[in-house]
Amino acid sequence: MLSPAYALEKVVLQLNWKHQFQFAGYYAAIEKGYFREAGFDVSLRELAEGIDPVDMVLKGEADYGIAASELALRRGRGQPVVALAAIIQHSPLVLLVNRRHVPNVDALNDKRIMLAPHESELYAYLKREGVEKFEAQPHSFDPADLIAGKVDAISGYSTDEPFLLREAHFPYRQFSPDSVGIDFYGDVLFTTEKKIKQSPAAVRAFRAAVLRGWRYAMANPEEIVDLIGERYSPRHSRAHLLFEASEMTRLMQPELVEIGHMSATRWQHIAQTYTELGMLPVNASLNGLLYHAEPDVLPPWVWPAFLAGASIILLAALMAAYFARLNQRLRREIATRLSTEAALRNSEERYRTLAEHSKDVIWTLDLASLRFTYVSPAIQRVRGFTAEEVMAEPLAEAMTPDSYAHVSQLLQEHLARLARGDRSALSATVEIDQPHKNGGTISSEVVASFLLDEAGQPVSILGIARDISERRTAEQQLRLVNDTLRQQLDEIQRLQAALQEQAIRDSLTGCFNRRYLDETLERELSRAQREGYPLSLLILDLDHFKQINDSYGHQAGDQALKELASMLTADIRHEDVLCRYGGEEFVILLPRMPLKVAEKRAERWRLMISQLRLPIGDIELGFTASVGLACYPDHGKTADELTQLADLALYIAKHEGRNRVVVYSPPEPPVRS
Repeated sequence: MLSPAYALEKVVLQLNWKHQFQFAGYYAAIEKGYFREAGFDVSLRELAEGIDPVDMVLKGEADYGIAASELALRRGRGQPVVALAAIIQHSPLVLLVNRRHVPNVDALNDKRIMLAPHESELYAYLKREGVEKFEAQPHSFDPADLIAGKVDAISGYSTDEPFLLREAHFPYRQFSPDSVGIDFYGDVLFTTEKKIKQSPAAVRAFRAAVLRGWRYAMANPEEIVDLIGERYSPRHSRAHLLFEASEMTRLMQPELVEIGHMSATRWQHIAQTYTELGMLPVNASLNGLLYHAEPDVLPPWVWPAFLAGASIILLAALMAAYFARLNQRLRREIATRLSTEAALRNSEERYRTLAEHSKDVIWTLDLASLRFTYVSPAIQRVRGFTAEEVMAEPLAEAMTPDSYAHVSQLLQEHLARLARGDRSALSATVEIDQPHKNGGTISSEVVASFLLDEAGQPVSILGIARDISERRTAEQQLRLVNDTLRQQLDEIQRLQAALQEQAIRDSLTGCFNRRYLDETLERELSRAQREGYPLSLLILDLDHFKQINDSYGHQAGDQALKELASMLTADIRHEDVLCRYGGEEFVILLPRMPLKVAEKRAERWRLMISQLRLPIGDIELGFTASVGLACYPDHGKTADELTQLADLALYIAKHEGRNRVVVYSPPEPPVRS
């Protein structure tokens, strides 16, 4: 038992529906002890009929709640709600209808629609589509009412009710607000300003435990599905909960978007949508809606990279400070040299006293003989040679051959400029390499100036040399670190590109996957609508594929799928999109292709597939395919409509004997007696 000093804080979390995978992260946070570790004893409260979760939190009957984008409406109307974390990036709210009775959204005018009061984005969707006259029905939250024809449309989640409708073999269609640009957040964890002001640390800890639970749940969906069935609700089957988990993964995109991420711009867009539809005043403010949490934990590789970058920046700063001090000292010494130049000509002893106490090497060079006439004692500390040894050698011996060649060229250039009257050529700074007495080499920075005679002609050079070997070494190390970091960044970019490619490609066949199709189909439909051209979509399914797997093994089945994908990839156009839709099903999107042409292409592919032969041991395996085809705008105008109609045509092809192409044909209207 915990002592009173360490008692857990009791917290009520108001859900916005009944127990199911929609709240998997909260179950995981309880089961794995994340809430307890953060200091909370959490109760999850199901939503009772007629209750709004936002009202429950505002009235203080719950500490936290789950809502959706209606939080923008509430905040815009002055209610002190604060969004802590967006769990579902793309709202699953949809309208479900009988596709045989409601062919498009316009047909919902004057129809019976079940909507919950807080489903504001669906009201916005209907208003944007011009459906303003409909008979609102109290929501029973039972798809059986739609199946029985008691209503013409019901609101639901794309993660939930479609599973039940498919099980009932009901010819449903779903209308989604994102088809008209209303792409709102789904479930959002929220609380009130009062709660945050009273317990800022507790709110921060609670949010962190929630996000930790969601990360675990999305990484271990089957474990959480079993937990829901055992401890929370047997209302849904295991298959139903796994369907919900899969659809939530698609809407949350946890591998691409950090769970809980929210954008102020997107919330503003949500509010702007409500404003445009007359649901919020023009001057409505969302100030205070977004919770400012501490930064999320970064990926493991970021900190080493950050520390390496910080080290580089620190080293660069130190080097810059060193160079600044060096330049400052050099400027002071040059200023001192210039101010005492005349005095040095008249007072050799004073000059020697100054030079011999300098840590840098000070020297003079006779231009006529190119030999040193003076070298300060510091030379022995820097290069190991005595001043006498250096003055006994020619200038060429004081530096490496490459440096001597460079200095000779620079000397001639400056003398030529002086001869032309260019006074800026009186001094120069150069970096050279010099031999050390121990056989090594040091790097030196030399600042040199010409000394002039009474006629103004250069007769000698006064120079100051400083050992910069340590600086050179540091620069080299800095370059090596930069090169290593650049290579690491290149590798990270390569891995990111590979990860992005894997996210849209099927690993077995190399075709695009279903996620890519969902994004591409919406984009291509919008383009087709905007530019007024047709777009065909066909679904191709290998016949009796299960028998291939059962009789010859999954390797044979995989090889058959790869052969089929290879054949189709080689025969489609550059602008066509080939996707593996799931199992043995493939979808081919054909932009700018009329229905008749698409039908001929589909028939050709069907014949090519029937001629494929796959060697399996001593036999050659053949197979056939069935194809369903639908076209925009002849059959449908939305992605869901086209996909469902092509799927229905495929079902008819299977039902009529397989190995055939079936073009969707709308049902004949009933004959009036």
